[in-house]
Amino acid sequence: MDWPSAQADFDDNDFDNFTYEPRPFKIIRKLWSSDHQSLIQDSYEYGTFAILFSRGGNTEISCPSYLPVKKDGFNKLIELFHIHRRIVRTIRRGISYFSRMYPPREGSSGNSIVYTARMSSTWPEDAVALSSTYLIHKKLNLSVFYGCNERQASNIKKRLATAGPAIYHPMLPAGILVELDRDRLVARVEDAFDSFINKTEDLCFTSCDPQRIMDKDGERTGELSYLYNDAKELVKGIRKVKHQISDMSNHIRELHKRKRGPHRRLRSERRTSAKVDMYSKPSSVGAQICERLQEIEAEYDEKIDQCHMVTNGLAFSTQLAANRANIQIAVDTRQENVRMRLISLVTMVYLPVTSVATIFSMGVFNWGTATQQSVFSFYFWIYIAIAGGLTVLTVGSWWVLTRTPRRLSDSTTDLSSTFSSTVRRIEGMV
Repeated sequence: MDWPSAQADFDDNDFDNFTYEPRPFKIIRKLWSSDHQSLIQDSYEYGTFAILFSRGGNTEISCPSYLPVKKDGFNKLIELFHIHRRIVRTIRRGISYFSRMYPPREGSSGNSIVYTARMSSTWPEDAVALSSTYLIHKKLNLSVFYGCNERQASNIKKRLATAGPAIYHPMLPAGILVELDRDRLVARVEDAFDSFINKTEDLCFTSCDPQRIMDKDGERTGELSYLYNDAKELVKGIRKVKHQISDMSNHIRELHKRKRGPHRRLRSERRTSAKVDMYSKPSSVGAQICERLQEIEAEYDEKIDQCHMVTNGLAFSTQLAANRANIQIAVDTRQENVRMRLISLVTMVYLPVTSVATIFSMGVFNWGTATQQSVFSFYFWIYIAIAGGLTVLTVGSWWVLTRTPRRLSDSTTDLSSTFSSTVRRIEGMV
């Protein structure tokens, strides 16, 4: 089956999934406060090391797989930061994703937790991926953020600086990724909602005529379709992120249960655990992270409601505008019918009069002839022959031109019915 490989080492195919383009990036080192480091033995480094890989020059085509280091440099970072090859699969999936695993390590004190996560590539210009390895025996996060822009890098740096006792919690990097994803999704929902308000005002403006409704100042109705589809995509994206947050919350509860379970401590840990717990308990930090994740989930529910308001409001406003346009078209059609009736009335009065006047003005009749001569002149028969011939030619042309499309339509209908009957026979045989 196509499940993630437990093998941690990268192979050549894994390296080929990245694009290497040397450019500046940031390394952040945030350990436990210097005032409290004396409480911890020198062999322990509580905190977080984070590498922030910047995006490529062209942000439209750049993605988390565009690395700002050479292949050899990335290979060294893999060894130093214990980067697991699962990050390759996470980046290639292109959807909101979170995973965790407990890879086996040599030695009793070498256990770790490997995390990979990423944002959805539906909006690729600011999608970020994460690989993080938490060294349990050191309470140390070794994290790499892939595809950060300047704003996101500053945001990560600020959150690490203000993390406090959560700096050595294993879920801190994943929580920061959730915060980054929240910022971009909330901003997109707000933009969509503002556009919806503007479009609704335009559509529901009482003085709008049908032409302005369909094409206002050169703005095609495709913008409404784009706004509708964007709101739909936001709903789907937020639901996927909510599922991702749910997995994170379950994992935090899993960590809490694992810590409460029976286990042996190192002698050095027993000496310093009481002093460290004075400042923060991992369980309380995990509870704070869970509470924040629940707040984000609740906010996402509100944003989903806003997106539904956008889609439903667009459908209602468009229908209202279409109804107004249909009413206007019906009124215009009624006025046109009145004009056509007037034209028909004038024609019915004018045509007999002009016909009679034409007949009496023609030279085909001898009105002043003697009784022995015929009233019909020689030109009368020429008139009958030419008029009759033109009439027959006109009617014949009309019949031929209208008969050919009718035959094509009949043949198409017969072919369609024959094909349908053949398909039904085949289905019956199967």
